[in-house]
Amino acid sequence: MITLNDICQDVKGAFSDRIICFDRKDVPPGIALPKSWEQFGLSLEVSPVYPQGWNSFLNDFPSVIALFNDSLLGTVLLLGDEVELLYVFHDASGFYYYVGGMPVEGGGIENGEFKNLSGRLQDFYRDVHDGYTFYPARSMGPQSLNDQSRVSNLVDEEDDSFAENWITVFSNGGGDFIAVDADRPDDTEGLIWWHEDPMSPEEGVDIFEVMDAWMAIFLEDTKSRDELIARLH
Repeated sequence: MITLNDICQDVKGAFSDRIICFDRKDVPPGIALPKSWEQFGLSLEVSPVYPQGWNSFLNDFPSVIALFNDSLLGTVLLLGDEVELLYVFHDASGFYYYVGGMPVEGGGIENGEFKNLSGRLQDFYRDVHDGYTFYPARSMGPQSLNDQSRVSNLVDEEDDSFAENWITVFSNGGGDFIAVDADRPDDTEGLIWWHEDPMSPEEGVDIFEVMDAWMAIFLEDTKSRDELIARLH
């Protein structure tokens, strides 16, 4: 049997170092939120609220958005060194979380590799989240700008110049990355860099298609809200 109190207690335990806002009224004065973040909260019985910016990525992340509509238990605001939005799910092992960073705006577009990303990726970081990843591994989702790196930094070869323009945008948590080429900023094609075969990346992949597919596989055991609600009756 799962209740809202169970969810709240798990969130409090996992994020004891943060200020946790379960409802808009909990947000301290002076905290400016993106317009799409102004409504958030938890519920087992009604459709959860998540940033509407996701809706423009229905074709890019169909499995992710289907998961929201089927299984998302709600969203919670986390306040600490950064302001982040927590997404709450439940699988066979219990509750698990994804964390989304504040959308990039203003001077933020000069940070990290933003200017070298494709226009479609820039849209995601500007309209949805600066990173949306599994907590606490910071993997299995689009990396935050601060977590992105050049593949050349990961290659254990004396000459790593072949990878110096490849920017990581997604980590599978096991040492493999989806990356884009900084020289092709208008292209959603990228590559998969396999750490066990570092000199032979899989090139010409659709980065959104692969990100969505990898996330779908990783999250396939997530329980639906209908299943969780049924347990309450």
